[in-house]
Amino acid sequence: MTPSRAHAKKEPRYLEELTYTVADRPSLQKEDLFASDKFLGMYDERQIMGMLKKAGMIEILYRRGYRDLVISVSKQDNYTSRLYVDYNSKEEKETRLIEVIVREAVFRPKQSFVQGYDFQEGLSILLIEWLALQDPRASFTPDKPRLPGQEHPGLGGLKNMQGVLYSLGRKIGKDAIIDIPEYYHAAVIYSRLYSELYSRKYSFFSPFDGGQLQAMIRDFKGEPLADVSFAVALDCLRNARTGEPAHWMPSEQVYPISEKLHRYFAQREYKEIVEKTMSELSFAMDWEKYERLKQQGIANEI
Repeated sequence: MTPSRAHAKKEPRYLEELTYTVADRPSLQKEDLFASDKFLGMYDERQIMGMLKKAGMIEILYRRGYRDLVISVSKQDNYTSRLYVDYNSKEEKETRLIEVIVREAVFRPKQSFVQGYDFQEGLSILLIEWLALQDPRASFTPDKPRLPGQEHPGLGGLKNMQGVLYSLGRKIGKDAIIDIPEYYHAAVIYSRLYSELYSRKYSFFSPFDGGQLQAMIRDFKGEPLADVSFAVALDCLRNARTGEPAHWMPSEQVYPISEKLHRYFAQREYKEIVEKTMSELSFAMDWEKYERLKQQGIANEI
């Protein structure tokens, strides 16, 4: 099996962590959870296999020719769980297909954006520290080029995996699933990841960040997502009105589970801030700089 990789801990931008001072799952014996090496302290490999099958994830792997699957789960620390799906192969070096690292945490917003929704009691969440769905036998193509941070082409099935995470979060009483996308393309993909089954989608906790993302999607419509994401990562983003450098900064994208958090994103005030921010922003890209850096091979390092 492929060795586990080290991943940097994600740092929220608008949320203050309370995990170590507030019991996030008071209905369960925390010492039992901590002693367990199961995923989230509750689920073993057989149970995870059942969830992946129900979500259609295993069928996706079967269709790609991966049959002899090995599922493993572990706890990195008291709050962080790891899930790996590999395939048995004596000839191939890279066998990792799925890698999920989630951390249970309690957060409180550093600032309030919508009246009546300060969440000062704290939000119990599943933070996605790392999520990779990859096909190590596949190759990048002009139609499906490499995206920043990718080692192999994707498997597809992000919505399927989201269904698994949502189900887990709901069962253990979380308010939300949160990701802090490192790259622009990830934020775009998450923003489009609407689940008809649960009537949920990812939205930025900050409506101002949501408005910036929508403005960038509007202004770079028609441009390849991979090129835009690499260009943003290489600091080629510009304010279209002034020509000055502009920046896209990762922040919390939230997939709500609790009804209160779901209503937060449905508030008129939240939507008005998104729309106002989007209308006030205009972006351009320094494509000459991007092409120059790409020719120098710097994009290959991302």
